Amino acid sequence: MKSVIKVALIALLWIVAVNPGKISVDTAARLRMAHALWTGTEEVVIPPGDRPLTRGGYNSVLGVGGKRYYEYDMGQSLLMVPGDWIATQFYKLLPKLSLKFLTGLIVNFLIFIPLNVAAVVSCFWLLRLFDFSKRIAGLGSITLLLGTTVLHYAQINQQNNQLLLFVTLGYATALAYLRSHQPRLVLFSGLALGAAFLIRITSAIYGITVLLFLLGGLIYQRHDKLKLIKLVGLWGIGFIPFVLMGRVFCYLRFGSFWATGYGLWMQQLNKDPLYLNLPTMPANFPEQNPAYVGIWGVLFSPAKSIFIYDPLLLPCLLIGVSCWKRLTTYLKLYLIAAVFNLLFFLALTSRYDFWHGDAAWGSRYHVTSVHLLLIPLIGLFIEQLLTVKGLKRWLLRSLLALAITVQIASVILHPTADTGRTYLAQPQSFFKFRLGWRLSNINCVIAASPSPSCPSELKATLLRKINLLPFTFTESRGIFFIIWGLMLMAAIVTTIYFVYG
Repeated sequence: MKSVIKVALIALLWIVAVNPGKISVDTAARLRMAHALWTGTEEVVIPPGDRPLTRGGYNSVLGVGGKRYYEYDMGQSLLMVPGDWIATQFYKLLPKLSLKFLTGLIVNFLIFIPLNVAAVVSCFWLLRLFDFSKRIAGLGSITLLLGTTVLHYAQINQQNNQLLLFVTLGYATALAYLRSHQPRLVLFSGLALGAAFLIRITSAIYGITVLLFLLGGLIYQRHDKLKLIKLVGLWGIGFIPFVLMGRVFCYLRFGSFWATGYGLWMQQLNKDPLYLNLPTMPANFPEQNPAYVGIWGVLFSPAKSIFIYDPLLLPCLLIGVSCWKRLTTYLKLYLIAAVFNLLFFLALTSRYDFWHGDAAWGSRYHVTSVHLLLIPLIGLFIEQLLTVKGLKRWLLRSLLALAITVQIASVILHPTADTGRTYLAQPQSFFKFRLGWRLSNINCVIAASPSPSCPSELKATLLRKINLLPFTFTESRGIFFIIWGLMLMAAIVTTIYFVYG
């Protein structure tokens, strides 16, 4: 229990220290969905005379009663309802404060930060279930936070870490059943994957692979067919309620039990009167690319490669291959399932026009699959780091330092600081080494004086793009600097103590 508390405390301190205290663009739309849900107001309000520049610019569809609704799934909005309600009540008591400012802080600190901490703790639990020691599980969970894109998505409040939480819980409860044979754990696994499905419908892929992992473990334990059927049915009893909830919301918003917001968005894209006189989208939109474009881009492009933005992935894969023979059957089954997760998402998005995820740091449609794959592999990485000596130990330490440096770079500036207005939508932009661009911009921020590569105008722009709590608000900035400084110092000290204590 002490180890769990230490991991949770360190994760909390770091996630608070890197948090901007604001709501990111996509999440802001889902927050309006949350607000509309409990107030009965409209989700999408378009100012009179406002005209979009491109089709689909508002990510909205015409639904029941001719009202506009966002095309997003409801899961993240449901998570934000309590925070939005509390912020609204506080605003009534403190009307001089900005409602946007208040809501950003409360939703971040009451909803997103606890969920991100829970995601790190769930990784610790999964590592323990795979028989890693408490020390390695603790160091592995903190490494996952600080050395992978988990840290970035803990900052900008995308859905990824909420998916990571629920999918990790789904795997962990399935594995816990294989070890203890308590049927309720199978039910909890289904519930966790149902929650992930409600957040993002493509999480059906995670549901399939978790179920295959469970079935693989049951077959390994030589369960009879009748018991297999009963356990699959129990998993489905957990999974189905959230699926039905999502369908009910679709019926209430779009008038069809089977419709999805994205499907309607695609149907209405060239017919919506909001986009009258704008050029129509191609008939094959969004599947406009040959499959190799999205696959090559996710794996190897300088702007989006999962091996660049999660630098531990390649060395961890090599360690996993070298250790394969001594891994337990359950760990082998998990890694196979995790590889299939990544391959399925590569196949799903490979032809899409927006396979890259726009301005997000890394390839945001694939990072959760990468994180799931890395959880036990980082455990093996830490195990190697603690046991080897000489040049190999120095190399592993250097790789870990590089990975942490990349992730610190990812959170200091807003994603748009090195992407501009195009959000990397132009194909040629994927040949740009975005990490190098980001490091150059950070160097510009901390430089003592202007230079040809860092003129004063660029430095002033970048200073406004610093995406940490005390820099993102002008009101009461002094108080925020004090709190932030204390949090950062506490995060560094507790991490060092945990590593070397």
